[in-house]
Amino acid sequence: MKKRKTGPSRLVHSVKLIAFGSVLAAMSILGLLVFLRPSVSTVEKRELAAFPDFSFGSFWDGSYFSGVDTWYADTYPLREEMIDAQQSMEDHYGIRTTQIVGGSGMVADAIPIAGQDGTADDPNASPAPTAEPTPTPLPDGTVHQVGEFAGDIYITQNAAFGTYYFSQSGADAYISTMNQIYQNVGDKVDLYVMNVPLSSAVMLDDAVIADMGASKESDAIDYINRNLDPGITPITVYDTLREHNAEYIYFRTDHHWTQLGSYYAYREFCKLKGWTPHELSQFRTTEFGTNAYLGSYYTRSNKSSALAANPDTVYAWYPMCVNADDPNDRDMYMLQRDGNGYDWRIINDMWDYPDSEWYCVFSAADQPFSSLHNPDIHDGSAVMVVKDSYGNAFIPWLVDHYEYTYWVDFRYTDETVSHMVEEYGVQDVIFEAATFNATGNLCNKLFLNIGS
Repeated sequence: MKKRKTGPSRLVHSVKLIAFGSVLAAMSILGLLVFLRPSVSTVEKRELAAFPDFSFGSFWDGSYFSGVDTWYADTYPLREEMIDAQQSMEDHYGIRTTQIVGGSGMVADAIPIAGQDGTADDPNASPAPTAEPTPTPLPDGTVHQVGEFAGDIYITQNAAFGTYYFSQSGADAYISTMNQIYQNVGDKVDLYVMNVPLSSAVMLDDAVIADMGASKESDAIDYINRNLDPGITPITVYDTLREHNAEYIYFRTDHHWTQLGSYYAYREFCKLKGWTPHELSQFRTTEFGTNAYLGSYYTRSNKSSALAANPDTVYAWYPMCVNADDPNDRDMYMLQRDGNGYDWRIINDMWDYPDSEWYCVFSAADQPFSSLHNPDIHDGSAVMVVKDSYGNAFIPWLVDHYEYTYWVDFRYTDETVSHMVEEYGVQDVIFEAATFNATGNLCNKLFLNIGS
């Protein structure tokens, strides 16, 4: 009979088993330490999953246990550190300049063209006025590089771009809400609607967008605008953003536009109001995170090394009606989601905050309610901005034109536009939404609530 081998190879195998079991046991114990579990992810800018409330219904249908599983995975101690470690290992593969991240599996609806949705051109309409001579075109910053894509984030030339999917039901719900708001308050205020496209629509050429399998946002915005009540005035920003796409109008590592991008939207609004827009040179400016800001796309890309090699800077322009030189001056008010109110700054010093939050420098970020009184104007003029996070960078341009500026985030407020118009006596209402919010299904209920 042969003797069983008991040499070094068997010893090594046993040591490996013991080591693996020890690590597994340690991680299991760590996972049970509830007091170490975070409730908020600073990097991902979101609240983590909460432990589900128990009910017999959720117990019997299994949703309670699914909730526990989600809570356990989402709040596991050292989760973000382990993700960092994984990305660090992947970085040894080298920087990938064209990369695919995500995989939502979403399928876009076809966008109806004019004539297919009851909005055919009027044959009796007056001819369009003769166009004025076209000025010298601005530099073209369009990205023409085409790469493979299947997912949510497309990374090319060390910049990230999101994928936009049109939803017919989402767009129609949004249009219906805007029209309902006009029916409710259109005799009391001027109502404006502004939909802001993602950087992909502005910075990438059509061939790249088609290769991504994405919807064309300019067509989606056109669909919205031509189905709005004629009494609603669209603030059209797509064309002017395309004209300026060689400038720093979108972040490379974050899904938002920069304040410079919102400035060109402000100029379009000034045309509609008949105002002379203020020039950038008239404002005091500052910057945060010089070549150090890594935003939401960086996080969602599992901290892509290509994006880490090309970080952003957050540039901010102070309104002229505030004291930019006194960091202790509080020029605005904000009401937070927890019900507490604070005096704040419309351009806030963010140096003591995590660098992933530097976009929050603008307008106190995403709060249920905020306001600013301009002490230099005494005509009772007032505007209400109903917005998502893209509106934060846009609002500081407005406050120099109104005595009172109010703004609410439609994702967090319980107010309706009708009530706010009565409460604050505004003359203008601007409804701003990124196109993916305006035509997506996630915000349908929010829009219906605020429009009721």
